[in-house]
This record gives sequence, C-alpha cells and structure tokens, in this order.
Amino acid sequence: MKKQILSLTMLFASAVVVAQTPILDSAILSQGYVNDVFYSMKNGAVATVAGNNWHIAFATRAAQPPTNTMRAATIMVNEGRNVRVYKSAQTNWSSFDTTGYAAWPNPHNSDTTWDLGALNRDYNQSNPFDYGWGEYSMTSHNIDGKGAIYLLRLTKTVTVNGQPRTVDSAFKKLTINSLIKDTQWVFTIANIDGTDSNRVTISKQNFDGKLFAYYNMVSNTVIDREPAASWEVLFTRYGTFITQFNTTIFTTTTGALTHPTVEVSEVRGIPVDSAVADLFESNINTIGTDWKINPGPGQPNFTIIDSLSYFVRAANGREDKLVFKGLTTSATGVITFEKTYTKVPTSLSSASKITNVSVYPNPATDMVYIQTELASTAQITLLDITGKEMISQQIDAANNGVSVASLPAGMYLLVVTQNNSRSVSRIVIQ
Repeated sequence: MKKQILSLTMLFASAVVVAQTPILDSAILSQGYVNDVFYSMKNGAVATVAGNNWHIAFATRAAQPPTNTMRAATIMVNEGRNVRVYKSAQTNWSSFDTTGYAAWPNPHNSDTTWDLGALNRDYNQSNPFDYGWGEYSMTSHNIDGKGAIYLLRLTKTVTVNGQPRTVDSAFKKLTINSLIKDTQWVFTIANIDGTDSNRVTISKQNFDGKLFAYYNMVSNTVIDREPAASWEVLFTRYGTFITQFNTTIFTTTTGALTHPTVEVSEVRGIPVDSAVADLFESNINTIGTDWKINPGPGQPNFTIIDSLSYFVRAANGREDKLVFKGLTTSATGVITFEKTYTKVPTSLSSASKITNVSVYPNPATDMVYIQTELASTAQITLLDITGKEMISQQIDAANNGVSVASLPAGMYLLVVTQNNSRSVSRIVIQ
C-alpha cells in the first residue's frame, strides 16, 4: 500500500499542479475606464463593450426553485457609471413629485452576487414570495409590481476639447409592472413630468445564456451587450462600500467581478511562484478591487500588491492562476496581468477509474462521506498536499463516513480504491 501511495503522490505532484508558462495579457478599459471587458481565461477577451450604454438591467436567467428564485427577478442599476436609484413612498404616477428625493432610500446593488440588485434590496426575507419591487402571485404565477415609483438619476457625458466630461444630471421615473410567468419583463418609464413615456416588454428568451437584458433610458432601447461566448471574469467599474477613518461610504471602483458559475481562491502572502489554490469562494467580488493601492500624488499608476494570486475555477473544472501586474490611471485605463493554466484532474489515470463517486460535504469540518457505484468494501486513503498519509481505513455501504475532525484545515487528496479501480478527489477541510 505504501508503494501505491508513493506512486499516487508522484502523480499528484506532477498532474494536479502542472503549470504552463505564464501568459501576459491585458484588459483595456480605455480612457476614463469607459469599457467593460468580458474575459475568458482560456481565450482572452471575448468582448469589449461600452460600460455606459445601459442604465438598468433585468435578469434573464430562469428561476431555480426552491433554492434560487431571486436570480430570475433581479433588477440592477449601472452604479459603476454613476446611475443612482431612489425609492419614493408615492404610488400616484401622474402627480409624482421629486421634492426632497436626496433623503429617500438609496438602495445599491450587491457586490457579492448577481442575484440581488438595487430594486430587490428591501425584499422581505421572511416572505419567500417577496422580491422587493414585486410579489409572486400564486394565482397568476406572475411577480406583480407593488406600485412603487423609483427615481433614477443619470449623468450625461459630453466631449469638451476631445476629453469626456460629466455634466448636469437627468432624471427618469420608473415603475415595474410585472414579471410574467418568468418569461417577460414589463415596466414603465418616463420623464418626471410624464413625457416620453414608454411601456417596455423584454422577453427573456431573446437573451438565452445571458445574465441580463440591459436598457438605455436615454435612447429607450433594449441592449444585448453580453457576449455569446463563455467568459469567467468581467473587468469593469462597479459600486461598493469602503471604510476609511472609521467611516463607511459608498463609492465606485475599478476591478474584476466573476461569472456566477465561477469560483475563486484568493491566496495572499505567498510568493506567486509557489502559491497553490486553497478554499474556493463563489462571491463575485473575490477578485474585486483590493489587489491594488491608489497612486499617491504625482504617481502615474496604481501599486499592485505583492504575493497575491487568484485561482479561477470555471464551470467545466478548468483552473487558471491570475496574478495582477499593473493598472494605469484613467488616462489610459489598462489592466495587465499574468495568467497560468493549472491542470487539476479529478482522478488519476494510472488505474481504471471508479465512476459515480460522491464525496460530501466538501468543504468538510467533522465528517466526510463517500458513496461509490460498487457494493463491495472500499479502501480510503487521505493524503495531505505533500503526499503524507493522514487517514487509511475501509468503508462499505453501511459505514461510509470518515472522521476528519482532528485534521488541520487545508486541502487534501482522497484516494478511493475498490476492486483494482481507483478514484482520486480533492477535498477541503475547514
């Protein structure tokens, strides 16, 4: 058994963390960080689109009852490009009054998930049918708007002497009519005085595979701006809260958000050449913005934090290491980084593979349970990342649990051997 474990360890060292030559690449947001760059770790930039060509976005993914229905009813605003939303207490559309709007509730998009937009923030967490802007009807199977009127404050960008400038604001009023049977959004938008009124319908089926349908309130057009090709990272500007001098404020920042199917492991304080992935997180801002420090007076570019790596795991299991190298100021708006493809197989090929092996929970704290397709006894071997054997025991269908409570937190390799077949899984112990 020791010889077998040694061979597995050698394969683990050569196959689980196999790094190719780092590739230097960049995301060009351009002057003023005006662009959004949708980026594939495998293929590079798949789309560069104007970041200010939309003001409000409507979720186009289908609901996943019972665990995730909010993702289908999310409404976000373009806070990264200075769109602000204020919720009024008024319900009379024709007599809508903006007096004192600055004191109205000013909700914000979540920066940790795509499934909670500014118009959802006041949803009743104890009511599974409440989505903030509207409530689900068991009779019609629609999410019907509550009649709330939202004020959206927009800014206009003009060119002065060849340079973009932000000038006086524009305002629109908005009410969400309904989300019909998770297929069609219906909302009404107009100028404050009721002119230029539009009742808009957006069909989700026109945005299959996309996260959102986008709407430009100035041109009154629906925008299809997400790429058809798959992407993992969006380099963009977005809104977030920061704390400085014991005061928390809302601001906009330039950074990186990830696709909802992507997980990221952040490794700080370890030289990038020796960093390995640790615990993966699903927050879309795990990369975020804190890989850099704002330049001081007279400094041309941002300072990039040393010994910081991000491991990006796509839905298909592919993993890449991402290391930032630079961010220029808004004069040019270029983010540079190195990416390194890291092959992390789910099993070793030196023996025939056991299919349909389930290991849960993962991450684990006290117990790990293993289920296989074979009815006979299986041998379980748990190795740490150095290849040291930590646990060796047998399991069967009636006793398939392995206690890991005494093990240090970290990443481990779980080897299941059964009838000359083998499966290897990577697990995390918290």
